[in-house]
Amino acid sequence: MRIKKLFLVMAVGMMAACGKENRTFRLKTIRLNDYRHQNPTDQKRYLKVFGDNGQGAIAETGFYPAGQTLPATFGIHPSIPMTLYHKSYRVPLWGDVSGLIGTCSVDMGEYKIIFPIDMEVKNDSLSISITGSWE
Repeated sequence: MRIKKLFLVMAVGMMAACGKENRTFRLKTIRLNDYRHQNPTDQKRYLKVFGDNGQGAIAETGFYPAGQTLPATFGIHPSIPMTLYHKSYRVPLWGDVSGLIGTCSVDMGEYKIIFPIDMEVKNDSLSISITGSWE
């Protein structure tokens, strides 16, 4: 009997998760976990979010001093609705003095998100986590 209840709970959870494919994810914060920079200077860092359409930035964060410890959590302005499934987004890290420091691509065409509470994306130069909620 316990196995049937467990199976039923798991099935309901999976059905609810699959239903998020047609819903919108609202990006609320980006956490900067780590980055590598050739010429570290005392400058302010910030992140921008670009869509896959090649247009300008659709959102950005406030500034964070380079001398502070990581990880650092940035609020997104504006808090943007994103259709995550089968879309790509770029999240570059900028310095107010040096310009572009590194960039991460968030290519959601390869993933199936069940509970996107905290999704980490990284490459050789940058590691970030994006968080938000479903609408």
